[in-house]
Amino acid sequence: MQNTQELNIEANDGNDIVIPTDCKFIKSRIIVKGTGNIIHISPALSYNRLMINIRGNNKEIYISESKKNINNLRITSIRGEGQKVYIGKDFSCGGLEIQMNDGNENLSIGDNCLFSWGIKIRTSDGHSVVDLATDRAINLPKDVVIKDRVWISEDVRILKGVLVPEDCVIASAAVVTKTFSDDDKNTVIGGFPAKVLKRNIKWDRRMPSEYNSGK
Repeated sequence: MQNTQELNIEANDGNDIVIPTDCKFIKSRIIVKGTGNIIHISPALSYNRLMINIRGNNKEIYISESKKNINNLRITSIRGEGQKVYIGKDFSCGGLEIQMNDGNENLSIGDNCLFSWGIKIRTSDGHSVVDLATDRAINLPKDVVIKDRVWISEDVRILKGVLVPEDCVIASAAVVTKTFSDDDKNTVIGGFPAKVLKRNIKWDRRMPSEYNSGK
């Protein structure tokens, strides 16, 4: 059964929060200020220190079912309207902070993704960089797309406008600033700014010694 003593919800009327009774939460909290927001959380092995903080209207967060633990997931959207977060099936993480604080940008994470700890994803910069010639902000928010079966190592930063294709590994402490194409599937991506470091790889949740002994 859902451990309601470990999940605190503070929400205005006029929002749709759907959480099945078999979800397990540990020291988790959901805050929703505004109307027309949708939060759907599917069961995982456990949610440990989940924090969702939404302010505004017509935002959507969907977390798909997972057979893994989802630890220290923090989703913050306290400005803008209509932003959307989608997290696919069998997602797991040690620590992920998502910040969406500007326009109506979207964030999508595919199925079977493995995230380490200390990871941050931003779909906007939060403040303006202005072109003096036009007096217009040039750093508008952009969507972030992480496709299926991506492993992100510790302390990675993913910035607005990034697309990571399937079956990639993002190396520790990488700063990912651009879109990678389908030609970059099955690669190790790393560095600052991040680039393709190695091609023709796949990854597996087992330890290397365990994987090799299974051959």
